[in-house]
Amino acid sequence: MMNVIRTVAFSLGLLAMCTALAGCAVEAIPYPKLSGVKKITTRILSPGEQEEAIRVLTAEQEQHQKNAIREIEKPE
Repeated sequence: MMNVIRTVAFSLGLLAMCTALAGCAVEAIPYPKLSGVKKITTRILSPGEQEEAIRVLTAEQEQHQKNAIREIEKPE
C-alpha cells in the first residue's frame, strides 16, 4: 500500500514539474503582434488571384507526381 502511495506522489510531483517547465517555455516563445500585419509590404492576392495561384500550383504538383511515377517505373 505504501508503494502505491509513493508511486502516486512521485507521479504527481513529476507532473507538477513538467507543467511548470511547460509554462515557462510558453512564456519564452515570442509571438508576432497583430500590429505587425499592418506593416506587410507585399501585395495581398485578391480571391480570383488566389484561385489562379492554387490552380497553377496544383497543376505543377500533378506534373511533378507524374514525372516521379514515370521515374520510379522506368526500367533499369
